[in-house]
Formats: sequence, C-alpha cells, structure tokens
Amino acid sequence: MTTTPPGWYDDGHGAMRWWDGTQWTDHVAQPDPETSPAPSEAEIVASQLGFDQQAEVTVPADAAARPEGSAESDAVVHPGHPAAPGQSPAVDGYAPVEGYPQGVYPGTPAGVAPAGGGFSAATEPRSKSKLWIVWVVLGVVLLGIVIAAAVVIPLLLLSASTADSGGQSDDERTAVATVGLYDDAWQEGDCEKLIAATTEQFRIDSELNDCAAFADQAAAFSTGIEDYTVNITDVETVGDEITVTTNETFTSLVDENGEPTEPTEGAQVYEYTLVESDGEWLIDYLYSE
Repeated sequence: MTTTPPGWYDDGHGAMRWWDGTQWTDHVAQPDPETSPAPSEAEIVASQLGFDQQAEVTVPADAAARPEGSAESDAVVHPGHPAAPGQSPAVDGYAPVEGYPQGVYPGTPAGVAPAGGGFSAATEPRSKSKLWIVWVVLGVVLLGIVIAAAVVIPLLLLSASTADSGGQSDDERTAVATVGLYDDAWQEGDCEKLIAATTEQFRIDSELNDCAAFADQAAAFSTGIEDYTVNITDVETVGDEITVTTNETFTSLVDENGEPTEPTEGAQVYEYTLVESDGEWLIDYLYSE
C-alpha cells in the first residue's frame, strides 16, 4: 500500500491542513491570498449560467522525486484532493485520487470532470418547431371550404328556384299559376277564381257555367276530400297550347257512393291543356288518366 509523506496539503475546504503520513490532523494554516488573473469570456459566461470552471490538473512538487512506475508517481492529484490511503481505482485512463474517491463534480469518478454540462446545453442551437406547417395546411383547407360553400350554395338555391317555377318560359310559368288558381277555386268554392282560370267552353263542357251549381259541387268536394295537393310533374309547349301534367294526392273520406268510410289515401294524374286568350293562359281541356 502506498503512503503520502507528511506535509501541508489542501484539505479540499480552502485550508492547508497537516497530513502526518497516516491521517489528517487538527493543524490548519490559511494559504496566502493569490491574485487571480482577469476572468476570460468563457469564465464570465459560465459564471452567469451558474457553473464553475473545471479545476486544472496539477502534479505535486515531489512527483519528480518518486520512482518511475510507482503508484504515487502515476497518480494525478487534483487541487484540494491530496493523495491519501484508500485510493480509488482509475477510470478511463485517469489516475485516481487517494483518500478522496469523489471527483471534481458530485457524481463523477475521481479525476474525471463531466463533459458538456449546462454550459454546453445553453450554447447549443435549438431546433425550430414545424408546428406552423400544420396551421398553414388547416388554413388552406378552411379557406377552400368557405370558397366552395360560397359557390355551391347559390347554385343550389338557383336550381331549386327554377324547379319550383314548374316551367322555363314566362308563358309556361303563367300556365302553371293558372292551374294553381283552378285548384284554389275548388277548395274555396270561389266561382270568380273558376272563371278567371278557365275558358267559357271549358265551363260549358264541364257543366260548371252556373256559379250556384259550382258552389254545391265544391262544398261536396271539400266534405269528402282532405289534404289535397297538386304536384307539377311536367310542362310542355306544343304550338299554341301549353300542357301541364300534375300528380294530385288526397285523402278520401267517402266511398264511390258518397257514403262516409275510413280515410283512404289516393292519387290522380291530370293533364291540363291551356290556350292563350286576351294575353292570359286559360284551361280549355282537362284529361285524367
């Protein structure tokens, strides 16, 4: 076992303590203050980040007098850690420090200073976040949805408006309105609407030229039928005539003899032929399938 000769050594607490060759004694001598050189830029940065400069490795003055190859001559002594009994084994090619197995920094082997540390982490460049790419993609998608809605919705409304009109030309739309007026006349028993929607010949052929007789028929219609709906299925112009085809649905409350019965769903297809008279399109003929 190697021993360290008696002498004054730094005990690692900022004081020179007497080593009697076997153990530390109570004799302590304060070292003379030394003028430290001006700190370098790296030392200033390290101190601002809360790190101390790594202590330099020194060799005791009596190292030259020790025999070559001896344990004491091969050992590297760090300031504040004199060689002493109980020396720890060497790590990664660094000689251990006897009697003080703890390294310069807590948690590191004797004679080995940690690489990197807080200073390296603080000075390394940070990677840039790519989260902005996600936001750009989402923005483009939302913009596309808004543009599509602005274009498609008006087109759908225009298409629905055209379909509801029941015809393409002004004359065809007028003919469809006349068919609606005729339906109102029957449901309301209004003779004036009947005259406004039909030709005189149509009323004669249908035996509806007498308003009193029409009122009686309309009353019977309202009593025996409910939920009457006229659905336009086709409008066609052929020469001087316009044909309007409908599918008319209803609920019948009476049977064929006019006797009350259980409500029965029904439907009937009609073709109205309209002709122009004094600038108006009037029903001149009615055919039921």
